[in-house]
Amino acid sequence: MKRKINVIGRICRVIATILMVLSCIGTGALLVTGVVLVALPQDGVAADISGTARVEVYGNWIDAIPDKDIEEFNRAIETGSTDLSIAGNQAAQVAREGDAIVIAGTAAEKQFTLRRLGLALLAASLGTGALIYVFIMLAKLMKELAVCDSPFTDGVVKRMTGFAISLIPYAVIQPTVSSIVASAFTANDFDIAFNFDLGTLFAALIIFLLITIFKYGVSLQKEADETL
Repeated sequence: MKRKINVIGRICRVIATILMVLSCIGTGALLVTGVVLVALPQDGVAADISGTARVEVYGNWIDAIPDKDIEEFNRAIETGSTDLSIAGNQAAQVAREGDAIVIAGTAAEKQFTLRRLGLALLAASLGTGALIYVFIMLAKLMKELAVCDSPFTDGVVKRMTGFAISLIPYAVIQPTVSSIVASAFTANDFDIAFNFDLGTLFAALIIFLLITIFKYGVSLQKEADETL
């Protein structure tokens, strides 16, 4: 049993170390790129993104619309087409083609500056930075398992506690960072939504429960050693 635990610890430690190094490289790349983009002249490059869509409504969908509304719609597009507005903004052009109602719309344009993209990358680096901390604590736990005589030791319990604690900031930072990055491409301003990754928090809770069991095992191990 001891040998199996040690082997598992060594293998998992190597994996955790590799993931930690990759996270460090990714974080460094995000930081450097973000800083460079923020520092560059902002009037040099900008991107405008817009989208179009065409939707045809026909058959039973049209039959489900009250005749009164259809008549009003037909009068509105006697000239061939009419505009569809949402919240006071023109959203699409509506026309009737044969038995179908055709909605051809253009999405609002979004402009992305270098500074906006750079700030999004800097925010993303916070998430990968939190992930580095998780992998560091995981590697320490696996190192302890690789050399321990028994999993029921104070060293293992200490490292398990550190790993469980490391999951908590990641569970808070990562969803928040994701909302910031997403808003960089969908909103005019950065939208910071403080969310929680319930799956990661649940995993941390499970580990804390295991820690309680391991602590009890440690106490039993000490009693057995004292008896011997």
